Amino acid sequence: MKFETPAQAECYQKIDGWMDELFGDYPWEKLDEPGFGLCLGSAWVEVRVYPWGEDSIINTCSTVVIGAELKYDLLEFLLRSSSDMQFGGFSLDADGNILFQHSIIGSTCDPNELEESVLAVLEVADDYDDKIVERWGGKRGLDIPPQ
Repeated sequence: MKFETPAQAECYQKIDGWMDELFGDYPWEKLDEPGFGLCLGSAWVEVRVYPWGEDSIINTCSTVVIGAELKYDLLEFLLRSSSDMQFGGFSLDADGNILFQHSIIGSTCDPNELEESVLAVLEVADDYDDKIVERWGGKRGLDIPPQ
């Protein structure tokens, strides 16, 4: 695995040591790039470690829905829903896919903070993917085979 900075490598090693303890009840795997993937119900999340100056960022992100029709009422629903979230928020990627993500600082992260961040993203993605697909179409992120 290639790391861009020592802080990124250190953060990744720290998280790697916590994965079984925190997420042993969930199917999870190491990714090719610095990070981990986890599954809950119909949601798949990726926990990636990125360099950030002299530190690192832990970003937990789920592709919630792919191919929904991005109408005004859907976008309003996502923005209003984001304002009610304790951790994270919805966004759109360059292809118009609906994401839900949350980021924390790597050097100060502890096991409890990582667990809460990851579970928040997993639970929101698992809950909202069905709601969005039912009303606005598209497919849940987990239903699309990897390229």
